Amino acid sequence: MKTNLITKTNLNMKKIVIILALVLTSTMTFAQDAPPAAAPVADPPASKFTASVDVVFPYLWRGILLNSASKVAFQPYASYAITDKLTAGVWGSTNFSNDDKTYSLSYNEFDWYVSYQVTPIVKVMLSDYYYDYPTVRGSYFDYSSNGTQALDLSVLLNFADKGVPLDFQWNTLIGGNDYNSSGNRNFSSYTEAGYTHSIASVGLDLRVFAGAVVNESNYYVTPGFKFTNVGLNIAKSIKISDSYSIPVFVRYTYNENGNYNTSGDLKKNFISGGMTFTIK
Repeated sequence: MKTNLITKTNLNMKKIVIILALVLTSTMTFAQDAPPAAAPVADPPASKFTASVDVVFPYLWRGILLNSASKVAFQPYASYAITDKLTAGVWGSTNFSNDDKTYSLSYNEFDWYVSYQVTPIVKVMLSDYYYDYPTVRGSYFDYSSNGTQALDLSVLLNFADKGVPLDFQWNTLIGGNDYNSSGNRNFSSYTEAGYTHSIASVGLDLRVFAGAVVNESNYYVTPGFKFTNVGLNIAKSIKISDSYSIPVFVRYTYNENGNYNTSGDLKKNFISGGMTFTIK
């Protein structure tokens, strides 16, 4: 789940980002020159079940650092298409640590979601966030102000189906530990817009994005409207075999509200990276 557990990247992160960048650039020189199939082959029916594991460093959520700056986060997730439009899924995150130091906490998260594709452009999603770390450890199903669980209602727009590489989302917390200083439900809201430019010759996707917390929020730790997630994401799929590829990314993020590094200094700029391993 999400909280004001905020730290900053260190030299170890830079090494991982450099490695990811080298992987990205080294694969650009190889052409997709496999010989064509002798005859057209029908695509197999798409599986209703998918599962993957993301490995990221560090873990940033809407511009907020939720993982120690010295630890890699492992994030398994799975989804099942109940119908063509209705999907349910689960998602988790852990850094396999029991460290309880102030700026180097272990962090575990378990989420579930249900989404419905209203139109080819519009999707509605309900997400349940639950997090656990040594200084804030709540019981599951505790949606009170003292709990560590919340419900997030999202409206997601993607215009790619119309040939326009724009996306937009609006997310509002409608349940759980999101209260204002007066003890009333706060309905903290986050919004984000993105534009993706694909460079087909090298297989790169460049996405610029701008996300902001709309209102004053104890949940996001903002005094009002703040740009908390602005930056550029560079993604590429690395082909391992004819049937398997590994997507990788490197991302720059600016958070106007800032995050604290391991020395307790407030920092606003981040570099992160990661890769995805598809299981099914």
